[in-house]
Amino acid sequence: MYSLSSHYLTTHIDEVLELAGSDEVLVTQDACDNLIILKESSWRALQDIVHLFATSVNAERLQESLQQVRAEFLTEACVE
Repeated sequence: MYSLSSHYLTTHIDEVLELAGSDEVLVTQDACDNLIILKESSWRALQDIVHLFATSVNAERLQESLQQVRAEFLTEACVE
């Protein structure tokens, strides 16, 4: 993750966008909360994860599915 000041951000926006294309960029401000700039695809993936885990029923089902996949993978690995 890169860390930049808000002043740097305003004077070097093209460079910041280039950095955000490959990683997260942390924009620090003295008097306010910090900001994070990241690729839209990363943001959308995070939103999808939040949506999937939004209810306890979904979270439980996902956990059960992961446990089943792990158990199947371990069983297959032991057979080979």
